[in-house]
Amino acid sequence: MNIKDYFSFTRREKRGIVVLLLIIIILIIANFSVDLLKSNQQTDFSQFENEINEFEKSIQADSNNSLTDNLKIELFEFNPNTITDEEWKKLGFVAWQIKTINNYKAKGGGWKTKEDVKKIYGLEESHYEQLKPFILLPDEKASPTEWSFGRENKFNDTSKKESRIKYGTKITYFYFDPNTISKEQWEKLGFKDWQIKAIFNYKEKGGKWKTKADVKKIYGLAEADYLKLEPFILLPDAISPSEKVTSKKDYTTKVHINTATAKELTNLKGINSEKYAELIIKYRTELGGFVRKEQLKEVWNLKEETYNEFVNQIELGNNLPQQININKASAEELKIHPYFNWNTANAIVKYRKSNGNFKKVEDLKKIHIIDDETFLKIAPYLTTN
Repeated sequence: MNIKDYFSFTRREKRGIVVLLLIIIILIIANFSVDLLKSNQQTDFSQFENEINEFEKSIQADSNNSLTDNLKIELFEFNPNTITDEEWKKLGFVAWQIKTINNYKAKGGGWKTKEDVKKIYGLEESHYEQLKPFILLPDEKASPTEWSFGRENKFNDTSKKESRIKYGTKITYFYFDPNTISKEQWEKLGFKDWQIKAIFNYKEKGGKWKTKADVKKIYGLAEADYLKLEPFILLPDAISPSEKVTSKKDYTTKVHINTATAKELTNLKGINSEKYAELIIKYRTELGGFVRKEQLKEVWNLKEETYNEFVNQIELGNNLPQQININKASAEELKIHPYFNWNTANAIVKYRKSNGNFKKVEDLKKIHIIDDETFLKIAPYLTTN
């Protein structure tokens, strides 16, 4: 094929090329015309942009100030393990946070150091920093390595403020009455064998600690170490004038356990302080009332030997416990009670949704995870009405 054949066109093809060229020229001219027709005037968006910036700043300010503006915080010294819901509220905690705190405590949770309080769900850093100076807990946990007290010698001057604790014995802080705890518990608190021996010799001779300050006199206990123990000692700060006059209490007095005040509970043998009594009242409130005397053994740090000392003094009375309606309560509401965990509460609600309302409390036995022992424990606190 000759190369000229590539450049030869029929008449029809030539007309098509001409039309195509005309279209291209028209499009080029139109493109330039649009640019010429465009207005040089630019819309001023500066005012709108300023308004947006101001709005964003106001949102940021609201976010930063929301807690401090909405919460009126009343600062006072407190131990998070013992304060009431009303006191949490005064410290700036809202209802859902207090509910979470109570759930945690009902499951045996507690706070041993100030840093532990920082882990409370929903507690912001700024809020924690406000509370920190007022928390009656040690700043830090004992080192993972063991701690021990200073050497047993004549130079061990406990009047000095520095701690006598050195690496050697692990320390665990917990609420305790020095008159009732065991040797093993003294060890957990960091006391050495020779100190524990001296403590029990003192007790065998009729010795007793009546106030927190009395504990300070334990031989070999440095002031700095006493200050770490002090928030956990279940003894009064001082002896009341009435106690000074009356050396012995009347342990024949009957106490109505479901209505007694903290002061009335101190008439029980072995309950030596109102703080200890408040732990009983707190658990009574969480339960909705005691239905069996044995439930007192479930109170935090209440030893069986202490319970045995006062069991004959207590009366339950005829008061009905506070009851939860299992036909209306949500799983969240059920698990607030100390006797319910998430699995049990969730199983009750699921069964109710699948089978309709419970006709009687005994219907709970149809739920496979609720055995006879669990049922007998929870039944007094439930109703279908």
